Amino acid sequence: MRRSGAVIPDTAFARSGDVDIAYKVVGEGARDLLVAFPLVSNVDAFFELAENREFVRRLAALGRVILFDKRGAGMSDRGTGPVSVEQHSDDLVAVLDAAGSARAVLLGWFDGGAICLVAAARHPDRVESVVAAEVLASGRRRPGFPWGFASPFGETAMRELVTLGWGQAAMARTMAPDWAGDARLLDWLIRYERLSAPPSGAVRVLEDALALDIRGYLAHVAAPVLVIHDEGYPGVPLEPFRWLADTLPEGRLQVVRHADGAPFILPSDDLVDEIEDFLVGTRSGARRELASIVFTDIVGSTEELAGSGDLRWGNLLSAHRESIRRSLSTFGGREVNTAGDGFVAAFALPSSAIRFAQDAIGAADGMGLGLRAGVHCGEVLVRDDDTVGIAVHVAARVSALAGTGEVLVTDTVRVLVEGSGLTFRPAGEHSLKGVPGVWSLFRVEAPAS
Repeated sequence: MRRSGAVIPDTAFARSGDVDIAYKVVGEGARDLLVAFPLVSNVDAFFELAENREFVRRLAALGRVILFDKRGAGMSDRGTGPVSVEQHSDDLVAVLDAAGSARAVLLGWFDGGAICLVAAARHPDRVESVVAAEVLASGRRRPGFPWGFASPFGETAMRELVTLGWGQAAMARTMAPDWAGDARLLDWLIRYERLSAPPSGAVRVLEDALALDIRGYLAHVAAPVLVIHDEGYPGVPLEPFRWLADTLPEGRLQVVRHADGAPFILPSDDLVDEIEDFLVGTRSGARRELASIVFTDIVGSTEELAGSGDLRWGNLLSAHRESIRRSLSTFGGREVNTAGDGFVAAFALPSSAIRFAQDAIGAADGMGLGLRAGVHCGEVLVRDDDTVGIAVHVAARVSALAGTGEVLVTDTVRVLVEGSGLTFRPAGEHSLKGVPGVWSLFRVEAPAS
């Protein structure tokens, strides 16, 4: 099956009592890792988003990944009544059986993590370890547990968000506005919600989560448990997660601060590092670094191709790329990506990035090519030879606004090169497609030196 340019792994069904549970298996390896989603899910729609495929790809480096829609959501059977945490844990074990897994690491978020802990208590022989992220031992405040949903989000507000805004990503718009500001992510989430459950079903799942009370099971969880809490989420206290780690016989709390994802769907990429560290003691994922990104683009390349023919254009493009790489070497840059007639490069210094862009434009002009460039400085993720992050997208959007022979930079770059001898002229404020906020851009006026 192919959707959104990506192959979606096949879906199978496990029989649990008198219901069918939809699940997928990805990869292979020495261990099995089962993912229990928070609230609702749809394992087909989940794979339509590139970030989710990357999440699974990284997990698959640690072992075989099993994902499932719990009862009442996605492609699994949907009833009209409440589902107990014990039923969910039985369904989880049924999925393990159907996938041929004798023993697995259980990874769960919010109520999905609670289900994993109950499964570990009831079926200790089937569980190697547990990662429980943002898991509350009780959905409501109770004697001895003064937290629950009423503290972090407000139970009434959560219920209203689900009741009134389901299928419109109302929860994401409220709880993660920066994440929801990306039209691509928002479009996917709206579809994901609608395919995961109808509004009435989403409310039932929320009510089940609020009714959870797994405290009686915690003493029976013999497997090691990594309890993860992101202190960057506003209004969510640390205490219930510390209490959970202290109450579990083999619990360990890991407090992080990332908050750059939508935790009610899946954690940020950084949290996969915590999972890997817990399981195998390594962190082989992407490293973060500050980089100045340059995106160059040939203006009117389609017209050039039409006028010169395939062979001449191919030779001209090859010569242009050779020239770009010479400039990269001169100014200490690193090639990130080449796609069509565009070129992406990274530099340690923003001044070097600008001077590279000016040099590349001058060389292209000598070949009869009109080149433009955009420059932005920000944090990126570097894994192997790949560099990704919002800074790369910003540089591309800025480049698209430049004219022939122009270097446009963000205000971040302009401030960082203060005193370098480069001068700038305001180029107005702009909305960059797919990037939140309004950006002040500047045109580089000084010649390369």
